[in-house]
Amino acid sequence: MIETKDLWQSAYLLAEGGWLDGVRVTRRIDGKKEIIFRLTGNGVEDLSRQFVSGQAVCNVRKLKASVIHLKEVIFGSVS
Repeated sequence: MIETKDLWQSAYLLAEGGWLDGVRVTRRIDGKKEIIFRLTGNGVEDLSRQFVSGQAVCNVRKLKASVIHLKEVIFGSVS
């Protein structure tokens, strides 16, 4: 399981077969919302390391679709 605030890292993990297991919204001291994505699935830890190290490679169409999906989740467009 991985928890991250990074939209692009989350989208990459989804594009590569991870599952969105939850989204937590918290408020920072300055009042701004902070979104934390929880992702699970086989190999998400390795995929996360690849992303952080700059070695991540994926299908751009899948990545874009994942970013759109996560934005819909954040802004409540998904039922």
